[in-house]
Amino acid sequence: MRIPIQRTLFLILFFTFFSVSFVEAQYPFESYSSPSYTMHRDWKIYDRIDTKGRYDCTLSIDHFFSNEDKLTIQLTWLEKTTAMGEIRVFRNKSQIQNIKQPGSFSPLTMNGTLVIVSDINGDGLKDVKLVHQGTGNGIMGMLVKVMYLFQREDGLFKKVSFYDMMIDENRVERDVDNDGNYEIVTMNLERTNAHSYWAFNVFEYDDGNLINVNYKINYPILIQYKYKRNYNITEHMSRSQMKLYEREFPDEYDVK
Repeated sequence: MRIPIQRTLFLILFFTFFSVSFVEAQYPFESYSSPSYTMHRDWKIYDRIDTKGRYDCTLSIDHFFSNEDKLTIQLTWLEKTTAMGEIRVFRNKSQIQNIKQPGSFSPLTMNGTLVIVSDINGDGLKDVKLVHQGTGNGIMGMLVKVMYLFQREDGLFKKVSFYDMMIDENRVERDVDNDGNYEIVTMNLERTNAHSYWAFNVFEYDDGNLINVNYKINYPILIQYKYKRNYNITEHMSRSQMKLYEREFPDEYDVK
């Protein structure tokens, strides 16, 4: 069956417009450059809850260190300390760190933890970002635990973790001032003036801690929460009013 040429032209114009509109739709901070990275999620599962009261998920990354050594990360949930998990770090076959993680992990979702490798703070060393999905329902299903392992010059890691809310499975870091240190953008749900808003704050990793650097791009910004994707900064309040939603640190911030 032949399609009339007028209809063909309409379909081409419609889908071209739709595709361009979809691609161009983005949050304001997404205009800044992002780091290149690799993603991993091929976890090996060791379920020993019945015998040893523990649940482990292990993932290895070949050629991670500058001398091509392998990095292995093991997430551990312990039945006797459900409020505290462990992140065990191995270089080749030798354990180099055991990092305590408040809030533990969920055995239901551990093997879905997303692992991202990149030089996030621009010091020439590879860092690791882990995004661990929660088990909440509804809008709380967007709550995730974000854990950064920033590699130090001695080959060990500084762990920075917090809770965040993500519409997608990962929010990419952005270099807002072109200095090579990619800033971390966080998102929280705020309720004010009978509306709900996503509040975005900007942090930078420096000297072992996260520092709020909203001043670099006049953040935080608030975007009204709707039942469809919304990328526009709200007009319900001024930028100075949005400053009330600035956070010194992300939720449940922890450094080790």
